[in-house]
Amino acid sequence: MTLKTFFNFTRIQTLPAALLSPIAGCLFALWYFKSFHFWPTFFFFIGLASINLFVSAWNNLMDYQKALDPEYKKWNIIVAKSINPKLALKICLSFLVVDVIVGLVVLFMTNLAVLPIGGLCFLIAIFYTYGPFAFSRFPLGELLAGLCEGFFGFFLAVYLNSYDKGYFFISFDKNWLMTWTWDFKILLPILLVGLMCFVQNFNIMFSDNICDLDQDIRNERYTLPYYLKIPLSLKIFTGLYLFVGLCILLAICLKILPIWSLLMLIISVRVIPNIQKFRAKQSKSETFHLQINNLMLFNASLAITLLLGIIFR
Repeated sequence: MTLKTFFNFTRIQTLPAALLSPIAGCLFALWYFKSFHFWPTFFFFIGLASINLFVSAWNNLMDYQKALDPEYKKWNIIVAKSINPKLALKICLSFLVVDVIVGLVVLFMTNLAVLPIGGLCFLIAIFYTYGPFAFSRFPLGELLAGLCEGFFGFFLAVYLNSYDKGYFFISFDKNWLMTWTWDFKILLPILLVGLMCFVQNFNIMFSDNICDLDQDIRNERYTLPYYLKIPLSLKIFTGLYLFVGLCILLAICLKILPIWSLLMLIISVRVIPNIQKFRAKQSKSETFHLQINNLMLFNASLAITLLLGIIFR
C-alpha cells in the first residue's frame, strides 16, 4: 500500500475538521476555568487522531464487506485501490490498540469519570458500521456522529483541562463506596457550548445521508432522511443552524462565551449561501463539501473568539 493510498483509506484529510472542536474545548477551559493540563491534553489528541483514522478506515472496510449494490462496491477504495482486506483489518486494529493504550493513560492521569464517556465513544466507533445491527443502517447515525465527534470531543477537551475542579467526578471511600459528583451549575454552561458542536456534526452526517439516500436504499441502509423524507429533512437541517445562532447569543448574554464571540456571527456571510446552495441541490460531489466548510468555519471561529477572550480578558 502506498502512502497516498493509506491517506485515502484513512481519509486523513478529514482529520483537521475533527480536531477543531476539541481545540475549541481546550480554549474554552482556558477561558472559563483559567485551566490547562498539558499532558492529558497531549495524549488525548493522540487518541483522538487514532480513533478518527480508525473510524474512517473501518467504515471503508465495512462498506466493502456489506455493499449490496455492485456499482457502489466497485467504487469502494478497497476495490478501487486493490487493498488487501486482511491488511486493511490490521491497520484498523493497530489504530484501535493505540487508542486503548492512550485512553488508559489519560484515565490514570485524570479521573474515572472519563471511562464511561470514552468507553461509549469507543463502542460507537466499532459498531457504527460493524455487525448485523450496525448503527449506520438505522436512523441513529446523525445522533451518534453529533455526540461522539461534536459534543463529546468538545466536552472531553474541556474536562481533561478542568477535571480537578470537581464538577464531574467519581470517587471511592474506604469501603469502596462509589460517589458520583455532578455539579450542574458548572456542567450546564459546558453543555450549552457543546450542544453547538453537536449540531454541526449532526448536520454533517445528516446532509451526507440526504445526498446518499438513493444509494443507501439500494444497500438496505435506512437512515434518518429515509424516514423524514427530503423536504422535512431540509427544514430540520436549516432550522438547526438557526438554533446554533440563538445558542451563541444566549451563551454570550450569560457570559459563558466572551463578548468577542459576537464575531462568530460574521461567518453567516459564508454559511448562509452554503446552506442555500445545499437546499437547492443535494449532491455529494457539488454541495456536500459546503457543509464541511460550515463546520470548519464554526469551530474555527469559536476557537479564535475564545482565544481573543483569553488574550483581552
